[in-house]
Amino acid sequence: MAHFKVKRGYNIPLAGEPERVLVKGTRPKQAAVQPADIRNFRPQVEVGPGAAVKVGSVLFVDKKHPEIRFLSPVAGTVNEVVRGERRRIMRVVVDAASGDDYEEFPKYSDDEIKRLNWEKVQSALLQGGLWPTIRQRPYSNIAALEATPKAIFISGMETAPLAADPNFYMQGLKADFQSGIYALQHLTEGKIHLSVAPDQQDSFDGVDGVEQHTFAGPHPAGNVSVQVYHIDRLRAGEIIWYISPFDVARIGQLLKNGHYPNETIVAVAGPELEKRQYVKTISGASMVSILPEKLDDDEQRVLSGTVLAGTNASLEGFIGFYDHTVTVIPEVQKRRLLGWLSPGFNLASYGGTFFSSLIRNKKFVQNTDINGDERAFVSTGNYEKVMPMDILPVHLAKAVLVEDIELMEKLGILEVAPEDFALCTYICPSKIEFGEIIEHGLTLIEKEG
Repeated sequence: MAHFKVKRGYNIPLAGEPERVLVKGTRPKQAAVQPADIRNFRPQVEVGPGAAVKVGSVLFVDKKHPEIRFLSPVAGTVNEVVRGERRRIMRVVVDAASGDDYEEFPKYSDDEIKRLNWEKVQSALLQGGLWPTIRQRPYSNIAALEATPKAIFISGMETAPLAADPNFYMQGLKADFQSGIYALQHLTEGKIHLSVAPDQQDSFDGVDGVEQHTFAGPHPAGNVSVQVYHIDRLRAGEIIWYISPFDVARIGQLLKNGHYPNETIVAVAGPELEKRQYVKTISGASMVSILPEKLDDDEQRVLSGTVLAGTNASLEGFIGFYDHTVTVIPEVQKRRLLGWLSPGFNLASYGGTFFSSLIRNKKFVQNTDINGDERAFVSTGNYEKVMPMDILPVHLAKAVLVEDIELMEKLGILEVAPEDFALCTYICPSKIEFGEIIEHGLTLIEKEG
């Protein structure tokens, strides 16, 4: 076991952490699978409105690789296929029946899983709809079917503000997680790396087939990019795969039970909620089915994911394909007149603008106000303080803006993802969206081949 201590980074003092209480959510009336959650993915819909589906029925596939299937999380009837700009498919919505009827897939015991080979494991995950849970770096796309990664990474910790704690929601899933590890061992000739927090590893103790590491320090210590950088850094031409611990357990459930595992656990958090807790529900469940109280889209913003990497789902939305956190924060109602002149005892401050920066361990209610508009780039030297890798955020962003692919690669863009620059955006006095810039750079390199 290796121990790593990340010194650079920042824990945003955001109020509204979920209590470590797990409740059974009400059965959602609707659930959805959203192609928009998948990077660089072009879906081909296999069902239309009115079609009857079971749990595990195919909703859509990848146009380039039809073997990659996305399955229905509920039995019922397809309500609609929602399209956005240029008729881009945003989601397939299914009206849930009162009970679940399952498609049947092959079942294996743990001993049989250990004896499977690469082809059989891949076939089982493709058929059972769980291949998309495995993603790869560079680019964060769904793992390529023909690729063999040098290693597989699992982050058993979260450091983002108000994020769900894997050590809590994985309780009781150790046997399924172990079965999933047995399956993943067939997909790489390298190691499977499991990273956990030093004081939060109970749910992962004694797991065979993984090399376990501990990471201590502020966010983004829980990000896969940071862990890969410290454990087994990506070199030119190499790829790694990564997957969440919950999806590893789902792989175990699929192989042992022969049913598409349609349950998930979500942390419902945020200062706008009185009841902040973990909810067991259906994958892709509607937001209204898991939020414990009435909200208003004009007064609250409902995010699928964390405040740093989540998407604006709204009350009419659904849980994202990869998300285990739903965050509710207040919408900005009015701008503060000369707010920067106030002492700011109740306003969070990274750079010492307000007196609140002198108050240790205080959590603040933060809204959607970005406190200004985008302006000329000001290099403050703070960006490097929240980046725990030897990456120069400003230099890399400027290389992307001038579309210098060779310089981007030299500055390490293939080792990172947009989420790794969320803190740079948060502390930026110029209001620069670093994540959007990095995404543009990655897309450009991918197109150029």
